[in-house]
Amino acid sequence: MEKDRFNNSQPLKDILADILKKPELNKGINETRALQAWPKVLGPAVARITGNIYIKKGVLYVQLNSSIIRSELLMHKDRIITSINDEVGSRVVFDLILR
Repeated sequence: MEKDRFNNSQPLKDILADILKKPELNKGINETRALQAWPKVLGPAVARITGNIYIKKGVLYVQLNSSIIRSELLMHKDRIITSINDEVGSRVVFDLILR
């Protein structure tokens, strides 16, 4: 009986890879990566003035504490979306709302 148990064993790495392939988990992980990409893509100055940030239905919502920076970022909205998705390695963000 114990011999069969060892024959069915798999490396933990393979088990985790199978779990992470599930679309519902992968979506959440990629959304988290997109949120973490915001300060990487836009730098520490923008990260300091960023308030609440979240993703809902493919839309990245970002609260900024500077109307001047908000206006500047709106002009580069498409480039920001592309850069965040490139950083994640998947198309997660489809739109960006700056508040």
